[in-house]
Amino acid sequence: MSDQVVVEQERRSAAGALGRLGVLVAVFVAAGAGAGVVWERLWDAPGGLTYQGQWYLEPAGPDVAFEGVALFVLIAFPLGLVLAALAGLWRGHEVVTLVGVLAGAALASVVMYAVGSALGPADPQALAAGAPDYTPLSGDLALTAPDSDREPWLSTALVAFPAGAMAGLVGTYLLGSRGLRRPSRG
Repeated sequence: MSDQVVVEQERRSAAGALGRLGVLVAVFVAAGAGAGVVWERLWDAPGGLTYQGQWYLEPAGPDVAFEGVALFVLIAFPLGLVLAALAGLWRGHEVVTLVGVLAGAALASVVMYAVGSALGPADPQALAAGAPDYTPLSGDLALTAPDSDREPWLSTALVAFPAGAMAGLVGTYLLGSRGLRRPSRG
């Protein structure tokens, strides 16, 4: 082969790898946005009351406050698993696929949280500051339950999407076409 043909093949391969990376990230981010809408729609906002400028969950308890976090994980993990398993079936450029799935899943998790929390009710602590005592307010959709003073972007629930994606991709690569095929009998 001439040097010109080799250079052209390498250029096409690099363009194909970048295209794959872009497609994977775009699909994961779009799925994350859709999952955020589903998360907000399925979530049942806990109620609470204001008292002396603070909002209190009624009935109190981490089981009620944790529902939004648990639902986030229950949506994100299987969605990441399925999307990555499908991405793993796209053979060739496995390293690019791995990077695209991991980056896309991490972004999808952040987008899912941002969309879901933006669609949900406002922060009841902020609303309680100017409300009279015993005003009923709904809780907000956040990943900080049961500790409202924690930073939601540091929640370990955000790892659910990438963890599911890595499990799906590893499963596809390990079981792939060889792991599911029956051995020949002859």
